[in-house]
Amino acid sequence: MVLLRKGPIRNQDTALAAKIQQAHMDNINKMATAGKLLVAGPFENDEELRGILIMDCKDSLEVVSLVNKDAAVIAGRLVFEVKPWWTVKNCIFK
Repeated sequence: MVLLRKGPIRNQDTALAAKIQQAHMDNINKMATAGKLLVAGPFENDEELRGILIMDCKDSLEVVSLVNKDAAVIAGRLVFEVKPWWTVKNCIFK
């Protein structure tokens, strides 16, 4: 599980912030298509905790390597924390 939080660099102009957000969404779709991302979404507020990713990776190192490629992380708009989390085998949220 990945917790996404506001990063220290959030002063991009509106156009650049929109480009970063689009690249962030492209990365989410890429990870989902690859089967590495099971669930993703923002929280409905403007607090420090911005969103969550639930990943299906072999270990936390793989998670970190994938999330570090995200444009919002690279730009400093988001930072993340990995929390190892397990669920029942073959269980998907319905």
